[in-house]
Amino acid sequence: MSWSSTTAILILLKFLAVVVNGDESSSCVDSDPKCSLWASQGECQTNAVWMMANCRRSCQSCQGGDRAWKLRTHIASSYDNSTSNATKMVSIESVRITHVDIDEMKQLVRVFGRMVMSWNDSKIAWDKDQWGISWLNFYWIQVWTPQIIQINAANPLAGTVSGKVLAANYTGQVYMWTDFSFIAPYNFEYEDYPNDYQKICYKFDDKRYFTVRFKVSPQVKNRQHEAISEAHVSGWNIVDLDVTDSKYVVQVLGNWKQNPFDVQTNNCELCLGIRRNAAYYVTEMLLPALVNTLLTLSAVVFQLSTMQPLLLAFSIVSQVLSLILINTRLPDFSSSTPTILKFTGFNLFTTALLFVLSLILRKMANSTSTLPPPHFVTTALNFVDHFLPFSSGAAEVKNPDEEAAERGPYAHVALTFNNLLFAFCFLVYIIAIAFSFLL
Repeated sequence: MSWSSTTAILILLKFLAVVVNGDESSSCVDSDPKCSLWASQGECQTNAVWMMANCRRSCQSCQGGDRAWKLRTHIASSYDNSTSNATKMVSIESVRITHVDIDEMKQLVRVFGRMVMSWNDSKIAWDKDQWGISWLNFYWIQVWTPQIIQINAANPLAGTVSGKVLAANYTGQVYMWTDFSFIAPYNFEYEDYPNDYQKICYKFDDKRYFTVRFKVSPQVKNRQHEAISEAHVSGWNIVDLDVTDSKYVVQVLGNWKQNPFDVQTNNCELCLGIRRNAAYYVTEMLLPALVNTLLTLSAVVFQLSTMQPLLLAFSIVSQVLSLILINTRLPDFSSSTPTILKFTGFNLFTTALLFVLSLILRKMANSTSTLPPPHFVTTALNFVDHFLPFSSGAAEVKNPDEEAAERGPYAHVALTFNNLLFAFCFLVYIIAIAFSFLL
């Protein structure tokens, strides 16, 4: 850049700084009466992200004016931006997620957010007493900054980092606010659909490999709820956020003498845990499945009467309709069978089996055969009747003038087997529901 163009840019930026910050006395205020106390305790350095924004006067972070302009010029005159061989330690101070865009058809998840990073750069330190400024925003000076790129994106240009805003403390501590947009391919698991949980991770690093070692501040994990509280995700809820730093472990993949670049490092990783917002799950999937289960089991009350197979047939029709509904909700590209679909299929198979067996047992109960059942069978069934909730003997007494009058000598056997069959199915249903929805 020529001297004339540089001078023009300096004049323009100085003019903008005067216009924007022309009346510093009205905008340079503390938002909390305890700011002066916190500043005296060193909070301007230890909690810089919050103090700079809320305790501007006490931390002397008000920018603009001739003094700040001269300080920037002074720093720029001796600043060397060349990257040395030394590794920079960059701390991730905070992460905030603003939006997540999920494309299940293409199996891609994009996350938008803002990240605050800090590092120490002794080249831009200044004497606070001499200049009367503790914090300085950079409008034009090109200081060293991390050049973040996503390394597991769908394509090399998919992930972007933009909107860098820099501020430095007189000690040389630099803070950078940057907006990011990461996108990663993800293989969705639908076993627990529509109450499924997915965890998507985005790896990022400095594009000048081995020049930066990331360290995640403990505040990132402590403020996880704040980081995801304002995020908007259509049809999903963000459950957790995890940012893990690199341990800077270099692993040689091949013969480093032949290929010194055949190495890899552990990169910084941002992981999102999201759960589908299945508002319709209970009303349109779980509740119909449980109601159909109740219909199936309640058929035992009718004790091989005409109503029992009719109720089972009605339950089968309802379950077929439920399966059609679930099928319309399920993604076409699901590679695994969801639990709700497994339970609905199990429910339909069991109900159909009970329907067929009830017809067979009803036929047996109405048999006119004169051959009585073996004595040991009758003895065993009488013993079983004492432990079943519906006694077959009591059922025959309740309806002496109806269908029970037409039943033959095998009615007791059929009724007991019917009750035993439903009791067994009741236990199986309890186990199936517990493992499908509770455990």
